[in-house]
Amino acid sequence: MTIALMVFAKAAEAGVSKTRLKPLLGAAGAAAAYEELVQRTLAWVAPLAGGNSLYSVSLWGASEHSVLEAWSRQAGLPLWQQTDGDLGWRMQHALANALAQGASKAIVVGSDCPAMDANYIDLAQRALDEADVVFGQAEDGGYVLVGCKRALPELFEGIEWGGNRVLAQSLAKAKACGLSVVLLEALWDVDRPEDWLRYRRWVNGQADNG
Repeated sequence: MTIALMVFAKAAEAGVSKTRLKPLLGAAGAAAAYEELVQRTLAWVAPLAGGNSLYSVSLWGASEHSVLEAWSRQAGLPLWQQTDGDLGWRMQHALANALAQGASKAIVVGSDCPAMDANYIDLAQRALDEADVVFGQAEDGGYVLVGCKRALPELFEGIEWGGNRVLAQSLAKAKACGLSVVLLEALWDVDRPEDWLRYRRWVNGQADNG
């Protein structure tokens, strides 16, 4: 039994990455902030694929870019390119691809949720022992993780991606499709200046306690 864990990421580029952080950090600073978040994610994700782990871990880039290739090499993870289309189409394609290649469960996570860790992934994959779908809630109304054990393209259709009703709409879609769902603890991700400030306080608190 293999559990496919796929990390979605974009290349860190000034003026393109985390543009909502630009008022606080500037274009270059926002890109550097995003790279820090990605590297933090890859640091705990990559070891899940080691030894006799049940996990198959991969990095899924939103474009062909040398930065993504470098992150892939540094983390020792295979790099796949996301398909074209909106976020829902890209996620369902990645999940379906992993399941078609023999994974018993497939999970997609983002790369800007600093509080996520290996224990959270373990809770997600265990939830799929009973449920059709697992969501890791985001405090902003979206989700930071989605997992399933069979392809469910209908779950990702008709969702207003980027808004604060993503999770609510996804839960409604799951109910309409007769799918059982487990919701994990809500986490926060970094999109806005106040999120970045929260992240810095969180990192400093970890340092003070460690």
